[in-house]
Amino acid sequence: MKNEILKKLNEIEKENNVSILFAVESGSRAWGHSNRNSDYDVRFIYKRNDINDYLILNRFVDVIQSNDGLFDFVGWDVKKALYLHFKSNPNLREWTISPIIYVKDEIGIFRDLPDFNPEILKHHYYGLAYNTNKRFVKGKDLRDAGTVKKMLYVIRCNLAWKLLDEGILPPMGFIEIVDLSGVDGELKKAFLALSENYSNLTLEKVSDGQLNMIHDWIVKSLGEFSKNKVEGPKRNIDDYNRIFQEIIG
Repeated sequence: MKNEILKKLNEIEKENNVSILFAVESGSRAWGHSNRNSDYDVRFIYKRNDINDYLILNRFVDVIQSNDGLFDFVGWDVKKALYLHFKSNPNLREWTISPIIYVKDEIGIFRDLPDFNPEILKHHYYGLAYNTNKRFVKGKDLRDAGTVKKMLYVIRCNLAWKLLDEGILPPMGFIEIVDLSGVDGELKKAFLALSENYSNLTLEKVSDGQLNMIHDWIVKSLGEFSKNKVEGPKRNIDDYNRIFQEIIG
């Protein structure tokens, strides 16, 4: 499948006169609980081959998208990506830590730049957990595969903001974030069973007790959000401008 993805990325380059600098998998495959029904969420960063595109006042389209049902491609222009790094965009951070890489970042797009602001990330993940639970989990059939997919998302986001509240940047993978969180005992077993059996399409192996335990934990965790501010590294836009100029020059 990687060859198919690389072929499509090559087509995107030719069709848009761009060079792809970095490409990864995002979403459930990168989190570690995809199944045979999962699509491929390919995310990439590119630069325009004609430097004059960056030297005009007209605003140009800085996003490339393509979706055929199985493959979902979304790419950001390097100028947009650097600015969003400056703003500590959470989606971009997930791209940069994905374990599934299709095109390696050979030039070091984000070299020598400060890490993402944990306070921004914390509010992002809590908001995702709260809203996803409210819309897709609360009051729903906990045995439905669609509900379980959203439950896994809420678990991951809840664990992420809790780690960030302690000043720890969360990893990408579901198992890794569960391990790092310190969750143990029956609750950890329930988390891992839910992820494994969702991936294997064997949700009947997850007990009602485990589902209810997870649901209760989600509700409890959403009520524990801490407003303690987590300090992040200082950022200087001049550092970003310098790297951008080096990349397109």
